Amino acid sequence: MRTILVAMEDRVSTVAGHVEPAALAARLRVAGWRFARRMRRESAPGISPTLSAALHTVETQGPITAGQLAAHEHVQKPTMTRTIQGMLDRGLVERIPDPLDGRVSWLSVTPEGRKLLQRSRRRTDEFLAKRVKKLSAEERDVLETAAALLERLAEGDR
Repeated sequence: MRTILVAMEDRVSTVAGHVEPAALAARLRVAGWRFARRMRRESAPGISPTLSAALHTVETQGPITAGQLAAHEHVQKPTMTRTIQGMLDRGLVERIPDPLDGRVSWLSVTPEGRKLLQRSRRRTDEFLAKRVKKLSAEERDVLETAAALLERLAEGDR
């Protein structure tokens, strides 16, 4: 594993034999965006990345209000209103009236929305599994470590 890490470090600026955090951060940013873009392309959900992300959030966080969804996706309510309408038009989510407050409605994933997400995940997992199988055991160990570190980085300051 050390051999692979040294080879990877050769591509990143080093200071006194250590990887420079700013240079590594820049590489991670670019690689992360490219990886995400490739996964979206491979998943081929048939909907925009915005709708896909919002649908995933409704599935994992829902039932959820439009305001909560907008906050979770870091967009303004008018933007989320258009996204929600797109999901409703495609039958991916449904609105459920709040039994206690008639002004509030909750969004929930429909069976069709759940199928689309499952199909998308399956395609992406199959694509990645084929690629990972081509790696050596040592490279897979490095990826396992990298996955844990990326998860930790994604958590932020808690």
